Amino acid sequence: MTDWATRLRGLVDGALDAVLPPESIPPQALHGAMRYAVFPGGKRVRPLLALAAALAASRRMNGPGHDGEATVRRTMPCAVAVELVHSYSLIHDDLPAMDNDDLRRGRPTVHRAFGEALALLAGDALLPLAFEVLSAEEARRLMGPEAAAATVHELAHAAGSLGMAGGQAVDIAGATSGARAPRPEEVEGLADLKTGALIRAAVRCGAIAAGAGQREFYALTRYAELFGRAFQVFDDLRDMAEDGAATFPRAMGTDEARRYGDGLLAGAEDALSLFAGDAAELSDLAASLALGLA
Repeated sequence: MTDWATRLRGLVDGALDAVLPPESIPPQALHGAMRYAVFPGGKRVRPLLALAAALAASRRMNGPGHDGEATVRRTMPCAVAVELVHSYSLIHDDLPAMDNDDLRRGRPTVHRAFGEALALLAGDALLPLAFEVLSAEEARRLMGPEAAAATVHELAHAAGSLGMAGGQAVDIAGATSGARAPRPEEVEGLADLKTGALIRAAVRCGAIAAGAGQREFYALTRYAELFGRAFQVFDDLRDMAEDGAATFPRAMGTDEARRYGDGLLAGAEDALSLFAGDAAELSDLAASLALGLA
């Protein structure tokens, strides 16, 4: 991705470092596990989506009066909160009772490095910390109390039984995996919950923080829904090692899944037509996803 993403990732990392308790504060082991889960992070796609959506909405709503630095500051609590929820979900998804993964980003998963009990507690601590960030006095001052409350609602809904937790429940129930190939609509439903819900919330929180109008909010939501499903398609295409998994290549075949993903990203780009060039960062993220860079 381009320089804007590198710069904003650095700001996100700095903000995450500021809100996470240092390892020197008791309970040290728990704080160490929390920081291990968050740093070093991946590509920070979800916080970048929040910030990029806010920038697009702010340019559209404010025109020449748009202040990009102020928009980033105002949206940073959303970016941080989304990444904290994402980090919590990865800890719990990796556990032996869930996906039973030993490695994450090339190093031992949290439960392998710290034990299952501390891994559970680290996830349990990261989740409420996200809502502490969104409801803090600074977030209410930056966004306004109504917008801050709205972002809490968006993120809570995405993390719950009608979002990520529900998607994981469907996944472990095995309703879309096993001997038979899953139907495309089954994989789509799973992806929209387990992956898409948090991506949708990231974009919508950014739009809320920037004061997006109704048309802008709808367009950004549509972008997020298409981007979120495409994100899972391309993730499945990069990792096709797991037999019996409910993936897009298994449901459609590899070539058709790639065509489907490309079509989703084309639709996401079309959803940005309202912004007439004001959503360059969101377009960049979609292009990077197609190239395997996001």
